[in-house]
Amino acid sequence: MVAALFSRILILVCGILYPAYSSFKAVKSKSHRDYTKWMMYWIVFALFQATETLTDTFISWLPLYYELKILFVLWLVLPITQGSKQLYRLIIHPFLVRHEEKIDQYLAQAGKQGLQAVRRLSREGINKAASTVVSSAMRGQAVITETILRAQDNQDQTDSSARAHRASTDMDSEPFEIIEEEIESSGDTGQSNPEVHPGAIGNGTESRPDPIAPQESIYYPTDDSEGLYRRAYDS
Repeated sequence: MVAALFSRILILVCGILYPAYSSFKAVKSKSHRDYTKWMMYWIVFALFQATETLTDTFISWLPLYYELKILFVLWLVLPITQGSKQLYRLIIHPFLVRHEEKIDQYLAQAGKQGLQAVRRLSREGINKAASTVVSSAMRGQAVITETILRAQDNQDQTDSSARAHRASTDMDSEPFEIIEEEIESSGDTGQSNPEVHPGAIGNGTESRPDPIAPQESIYYPTDDSEGLYRRAYDS
C-alpha cells in the first residue's frame, strides 16, 4: 500500500508535471528539436498510461511491481537515458507507420457510427421526453377533473343533507303551528262545541256547533208516528 502511494506520487511529479513544464519551455523557445522530443515522450507516456490501467488490475500483486513502474518512468523522462525517444523510434513509430491507413479507417468509421448513434439517441431522447410531457399533462388533467367532480359531489351531498334537514324541521314544527292557530281561533270566538242531545229537539232548543268545527250530518228523531228521522245540518 505504501509502495503504491509512493509510486503514484513519484509518477505524478516526474512523469507528468516535469514533462509538462518542459513542454511549455519548448513552446516558448520555438525549438523544433524540443518539440519533437516532448511529442515523442507524450505519445509513449499515453501508451504507458493505457497499459498501466490493465496491469494495475491484474498483475499489481507481483513483487517489486510498483518499483519497476517508477524505474520505467524515470527511464522514459530523464535526459540521460532518453528512453521515450528510443522506445518511440524502435517500436512505436514503425508500428504506427505500418498500420496508419487501417487506424485512420477505423477512426473515420468509428466517428461516423458515433455520430449516427448520437443522432439516434438524441431523437429517442426527444421523443421520450415529449411523450413523458404529454402523458404527465394528461395525468394532471385527469387528476384536476377528478378533483373537481369530487368537489361537486361533496357539494351536492351537502346541499341534499341541508334540504332534508330543513324539510324534517318544517314537518316537525307544522303540527304545533296548527294547534296554535286553532287555540287562537277558539279564543277569539269564545264558544265551545256543545254536545247535541237527541232530547233537545223536543224542547224546541237546538245547540249550534262552533262555526270553525267541521260540518257533520246529524240525524234527529221526529215526533211523527212513522219513526222517520229528520236530517239537520249545522249552520
